[in-house]
Amino acid sequence: MKYSQIWFLFGLFLISNTFADEKLVVSEIIFNGNSLLPDYELQSVIKLQSPKLFARSEFSPKKLNRDKISLEAYYKSNGFLNISITENYELVSKNYVNIQFFINEGDQYQLKEIHFSGNKLFSDEDIIKILKTPTNINFNPSKIRRQLKALKRNYLTRGKIDVAIMDEVIIEGINVIARINIFEGISYHIQSISVSGLELVKEKYVLREILFQRDEIYNIDKIDKSRNRIFDSGLFSSVEIINKLINKKNGLVDIEIKVREYKSSSIEADIGFKEWNPFQENLTTTGIDAQARWVIGNIFNTTANVEFTARIARSINLNIFTDKPLIERDFTVVYRTPWTFYFRIPTRFEYFHKEASEQSVLKRDGLTYSLLFKQGKTTRYEFNSTLEIIQINESLDTDKINDPDDEQQRWMNVIYISNKIQNPLNPIGGQYFSFISTLYGTILGGERNFIKFEGEYRKYLRIQNNSVFAFRIVLGYIKNLEIKNDLQTRSKFQLGGQTSLRGWTSGDKFEISSGANIIDMINLEYRFPIKNKFGGELFIDMGRLYETIYEFTTTRLIWDYGMGIIYHTGLGPIRIDVGFPYGELENPQLHASLLYMF
Repeated sequence: MKYSQIWFLFGLFLISNTFADEKLVVSEIIFNGNSLLPDYELQSVIKLQSPKLFARSEFSPKKLNRDKISLEAYYKSNGFLNISITENYELVSKNYVNIQFFINEGDQYQLKEIHFSGNKLFSDEDIIKILKTPTNINFNPSKIRRQLKALKRNYLTRGKIDVAIMDEVIIEGINVIARINIFEGISYHIQSISVSGLELVKEKYVLREILFQRDEIYNIDKIDKSRNRIFDSGLFSSVEIINKLINKKNGLVDIEIKVREYKSSSIEADIGFKEWNPFQENLTTTGIDAQARWVIGNIFNTTANVEFTARIARSINLNIFTDKPLIERDFTVVYRTPWTFYFRIPTRFEYFHKEASEQSVLKRDGLTYSLLFKQGKTTRYEFNSTLEIIQINESLDTDKINDPDDEQQRWMNVIYISNKIQNPLNPIGGQYFSFISTLYGTILGGERNFIKFEGEYRKYLRIQNNSVFAFRIVLGYIKNLEIKNDLQTRSKFQLGGQTSLRGWTSGDKFEISSGANIIDMINLEYRFPIKNKFGGELFIDMGRLYETIYEFTTTRLIWDYGMGIIYHTGLGPIRIDVGFPYGELENPQLHASLLYMF
């Protein structure tokens, strides 16, 4: 290990310990009296933790009481209705405390029977399926209450606005008998629909988003989906759908849609340190990136909007072509509308212009047409069709990018994304999956013909004390449909840089310097809190490039490892990473990023 690595690790250790010494921290946690639930299971329930590497739990009586309440709730969810827990702590040194929990578990109760009364709309068997609560299991009162809410919602989809559900628990020894009493009430129909709060937007653009109509039966699912559709239009800062008037005699309800409009236009600007790849080849550079965005909403009093974005970036390091800093300029115009030809299919038109280098080394102009399909809150499908014109300055050393001539390229891709990440700005759980298939040229026209597949999977596991293990795998495959002509470097896969192998620079450091047709890459990260908004990370990256699937076992796997500091802001994280290439006498790579976290 190099001295620079040692000093960085030592500095990180000092920072974590300096922060930890300011307040009391937990030294040890002891559970007494638990015979049926093991220590490790109870430890996973509470937030206070024993010291682990850089992660240390700051102690306070408030946090201790919070964990006691969490333990009691967990015991009750496992059938221990008479659980009793007392807590105690002891100062064992200047900054460390030991914690003890004294537990009296009591009996563990079983749910033996469930009886229903008053139900006419749903049979007993239907309700049992809705509740998803079998008998002869540990009695969980909180789960019963949650399932009763689900049962009530089923009634609300059938117009039963007045439904009332009451539960009664009878205990016989350690057996529990649950009685569910239901008052269904009458079924309501929608009498009228009104919209309030409109100033610029026409009422018809709100009404076309709703899934319910006059005279049909009241359905809470349609109400909620309609609220989301109206909000997704991007025209309103708040949307509320309420039952304005209920006529119990005639079984009628009036629906009011209350909205608050956004301003018709807005201007945003941001500046920060970022990495980018101006030539779309993973030939990444680090520098200052600034952009401004102007959005004009409610175009022609419709739900459409237009967005203008201007961006300029200047590299800190020298670029790969000249001894001058690299400068990149972008300009984008985007038109969006949630409706296409009377169908609710979000549509996007984009024009983009990009210039790289002070001498306009590379110019890119293009048009993109996109269709977006959503499935629930986490899944979306996207179709894109793009025409791009590339112009290259003849004075450029084109061997660097393997593109000696100007060219026109057309492509079409289909994107599938399933995003179930908890807290996207600072992922603490959940998973993400994306798959992109792209067809270049062929029937679309253009000068290159190939198919490209890209897949990415991320998983986040919350370990303890807000520490997170993050995992990412990236796979890619390119099939060249032209035997005679090889693909450009920028079209192929490469490794190196902040978003892939952080201990390496991209390009000629790898065995396949001009890019490859196949890629596999894995990123592993352990993220841990240090103090307040500061956190740390330890990471390992690995990946390889190869031309054919037959090279899978022979291609050398490229490794790196490193560490970093994270500062969490309200807008997203600020990161400083240091990556060390494994097995190579190369200098470590330093990366600074704003709002990036895989």
